[in-house]
Amino acid sequence: MKKYLALKASAGSGKTFALTVRYITLLLKGATPKEILTLTFTNKAANEMSERIYKTLLSLGEDEAYLNAIALESELSKEQILSKKSYLVNLFSNAALSIFTIDKFVNKILREFSGYAGINDDFEIKEDDVEKLSSKFLESLSLEEFDKLIDFSLFENKKYNSIFEVFKNMFEKAETIDVVNIDLSLIEIQKKEALQEALKIKEFILNCPNASNSAIKAVDYENFEELISKKWLEKDRAEEYSYFKKCSNELLEEFFSKTKEEVGNYYKLRSAFSLSRLFELYNLFKEYKRRYNSSKNYLHFDDISNICYELLSTKIDKEFLYFRLDSNFSHILIDEFQDTSLLQYKILKPLIEEILSSSEFKTFFYVGDTKQSIYRFRGGKRELFDYVLKTNPMVNVEVLNTNYRSCEQVVNYVNQAFNKLNSYEYHDQISVHKDGYVEVFEDEALLSEEKYENIAKKISELMQKGVNSNDIAILTYTNDDVLNLYSYLKKMFPSLKISTEMTSKLINQENVKAIINAIKYLYFQEGIYKENLNAIIGKAPESSFELNIDLKYRSVQESVLKIAQFLNVTDDNVMKFVELCSSYKNIVDFVYEIDELDASIENSEQVGLQILTIFKSKGLEFHTVLLLDRIKQKVANRDYLLFEYDNVNLKNIYYKIGGLDNYSIEYKEALKKEKALEFEDELNILYVAMTRAKKNMIIFKKKEKSVFDLLDLKIAALGEVIKSDNKTKNYEKSEKVIYKALDLGKQEKPIKVEEDNDNAYTLHAKYFGIATHFCLEMMNNFDEKSLHLAINLVKNRYSNYLDESDIANIKARVFQLIAHEEFLALTSNANYSKEQSLIYKGELKIIDLLVEKEGKYFIFDYKTTRDELQEHIEQVSHYEKAIKNILVNDEVYSFIIYLNEKGVKLKKV
Repeated sequence: MKKYLALKASAGSGKTFALTVRYITLLLKGATPKEILTLTFTNKAANEMSERIYKTLLSLGEDEAYLNAIALESELSKEQILSKKSYLVNLFSNAALSIFTIDKFVNKILREFSGYAGINDDFEIKEDDVEKLSSKFLESLSLEEFDKLIDFSLFENKKYNSIFEVFKNMFEKAETIDVVNIDLSLIEIQKKEALQEALKIKEFILNCPNASNSAIKAVDYENFEELISKKWLEKDRAEEYSYFKKCSNELLEEFFSKTKEEVGNYYKLRSAFSLSRLFELYNLFKEYKRRYNSSKNYLHFDDISNICYELLSTKIDKEFLYFRLDSNFSHILIDEFQDTSLLQYKILKPLIEEILSSSEFKTFFYVGDTKQSIYRFRGGKRELFDYVLKTNPMVNVEVLNTNYRSCEQVVNYVNQAFNKLNSYEYHDQISVHKDGYVEVFEDEALLSEEKYENIAKKISELMQKGVNSNDIAILTYTNDDVLNLYSYLKKMFPSLKISTEMTSKLINQENVKAIINAIKYLYFQEGIYKENLNAIIGKAPESSFELNIDLKYRSVQESVLKIAQFLNVTDDNVMKFVELCSSYKNIVDFVYEIDELDASIENSEQVGLQILTIFKSKGLEFHTVLLLDRIKQKVANRDYLLFEYDNVNLKNIYYKIGGLDNYSIEYKEALKKEKALEFEDELNILYVAMTRAKKNMIIFKKKEKSVFDLLDLKIAALGEVIKSDNKTKNYEKSEKVIYKALDLGKQEKPIKVEEDNDNAYTLHAKYFGIATHFCLEMMNNFDEKSLHLAINLVKNRYSNYLDESDIANIKARVFQLIAHEEFLALTSNANYSKEQSLIYKGELKIIDLLVEKEGKYFIFDYKTTRDELQEHIEQVSHYEKAIKNILVNDEVYSFIIYLNEKGVKLKKV
């Protein structure tokens, strides 16, 4: 086993396989799960990694590929490995795992050292209320500070909201400069100096007998603003400007050179002023935000990273870090390393350096693919991958170039598209799967009103050729494309199940948007809302909308549901919307505040044709991919600041000013670097998109201004369409779901519900159950106050394994229990013990809750599973028998409490 290893793993080359093999090998070499720090970037990826390791251990010996790889890596025989299988399963399933997202790991560090940062360790993590935070920040400014903000805003012609957005971007970068106090009046003086020199050029040209009308027009300026609009200022010499050639001599060149110098001084002075003033205001904002967060006891994820880095770089050494974390990590595994931000790397660097400098058996392993780095806008810094290699020569590097995902035609086409690019690191891949289908289709409809017409035709054609619609994924560039395409295909294929993977706001979903416009029309009686409604639901313009409903005397929920039923648009998103409308006191609050609702769209379909953005598709794979061109042109980068890095070290920060590149070589080079990075971003997005298909890939390319022109893609149709293994079960007539509660009576006999994944007990389910038990154990009383305190403890302990929705789910289930009348009747005014240990017939047992009341004993056993099994009854019966014998008391009664999403069931045994 190579102690220090970096894997360059192209798409589909088996990086998850390599990570799993590495992890299990470390276990075989004596490492404990607690000391193997495994980091990835999403909760989904972290959960999948835990599950993959767990299932691989459970099935060890059944998959020769895994067994052979582990044997090679560990240098143990297959027999030796299999002899330890039970031990490894037990070790992993009962350990406190150190598998985290990077955000959660940084969160864990900060909670441990919160006192050093002056914050509470029970802080919440949530998004900033931008409007409130920006408003409060303005109120906090002194008169002098407020004047500086106004001066800057007027000088740069920037609105406050856009300045505030820049503050947020600066906060993510966590970079700073020394602020220089530059008087604004100096810039006006410099303008006059430059104009005085430029007027000498004007006078010279006007007095030149050879001056053409074009030359005279070129010096038509009276003020500085008119001067800097002249294109001839971009030249190095006056004679390079064709209209000045006939008048050129040494005196004109002297005037020209001096004017260029003074204009250049203006740009440098203005840039320095803007940058310093912006950072001065930003520092005020940063200090205020820290105070505001502290008063509200919450932090944004960016706050956590910033504060954590400050602590590690100024107040905490790594020895103390290890001591407080109670985890001396001997092994580090990092997934998707190309997405690591510079700030995250700086936080991890002390841990990595400690391992690399150790003489003991400690290992460092990271894997990634710089070609799949598409999150630079979120701070991802792909240069880190090679920087770590260059600065740590003991780290070996290997390239994985076998593609286990895509068929030969797809792999070869991607190879041909990318390996001809200059200065783009690309290693040709070899496919293990034969055949496949690739089609590049020049789609003129993408620029018309019926832009999705050919996509619908292709879906129909693929289904006729035997491709299951559940196996088709359509990749787009934006969430708007996803929504628009979803709406179009729903009209074309009404009974086709379609799922979307997106984070779009609920209020942007068509049915919800229709209801909002209907309510606004009924309230304001303004025609624009009626026409919006007609357009959304497909009615002709100026169609009438008549609904007899009194918005003022109905609850908002009632009004929304009534309108949804009238428009016949009820679906899962509408029902979620109805539920959220309970937060509005009246219709007035609704119409004025609904546009601020931040809830996300509900994806109700678990199966079906999928539509998602390229960004959402990263890490996924699909039988058949339809890849759409960028429909709208990319919005130009409008950032105020340009951060220039030399590898990973900040070289300079520039305030972007049009024209500065003509007077500053350094700024010009920084702009050139940024454009090169933006170009590579576009290539990486294309690479991710073109490597998702397993069998068939169809590209829809615009005739003009196509993003695929970057790769010089030609129209092609290669190979034969590969059918799905299963027939489509997705295209069938179905009635619209009507949400109406039915009274079906009581169920006498519990129905056995099949668990997913062949009844495998997942690690996620395990931690969910443990966390629920922990919550109940930590409650001093069965009331809301105790529940609130216990949930905070659950967050601190289990946020590495469960996400916010899991924590909310636990809280909801326990809340239902403490509101359960029978349970409260049995436990109120009673003595009880939680997690009560007892030894009976040589066996140690743990009772979740043992209650003593009026000489009677009640045993409660909590279950979070969906199933009601016979083994649960046998387990609790054993407890009952033990307590009766130990206490010599026949009045012992036992209950199983099923804590399910739908409610609490108290089952007497």
